[in-house]
Amino acid sequence: MNTRDMTLSALIAAIIFISAQLSFPLPFSPVPITLQVFAVLLFPLILPLRVALTGISVYLFLGAVGIPVFAQFGGGIGVLLGPKGGYLFGFLLATIACGLLARQWSKATLARNVIIGAVGLTIIYALGLVGLMNALSVPLSKALTMGLFPFLPGDLVKLAAASVVALSVGKRVVHQFG
Repeated sequence: MNTRDMTLSALIAAIIFISAQLSFPLPFSPVPITLQVFAVLLFPLILPLRVALTGISVYLFLGAVGIPVFAQFGGGIGVLLGPKGGYLFGFLLATIACGLLARQWSKATLARNVIIGAVGLTIIYALGLVGLMNALSVPLSKALTMGLFPFLPGDLVKLAAASVVALSVGKRVVHQFG
């Protein structure tokens, strides 16, 4: 990895940190609304997978060792093992899946970005709901009420925004990495 890629990876981690702090707690859920989904879906659409994956990995590592980078300035292994942890691990797997799909489906279109983003969002929710159910010992119906239904409308907007931004920015970025 060259200096440019390391710098971009650090920037990704920083942007995910900032998007995590743009946080709105919900009284009925331990999971706040954040802008992280936008960033997590955007970067694998516009950057090489190794760069996007390194960025999310750095973010998760910093949080795991206790640096307060997670939503609401949380940090530590307890966050990763708690009700928010599944979503955080989902960010990692969604980055991998979206990056691989973007690489295979190289012609960028809005439909391609939305479909890839929908796959990523599905992964985030799947792992997030499993983590929520395990951490709080709640059934799926309760987890859906706490960790999916209130977030879905906003996350679909974030997915659409990431898809549009990726289409616009991605054309410029491809020349840098092409």
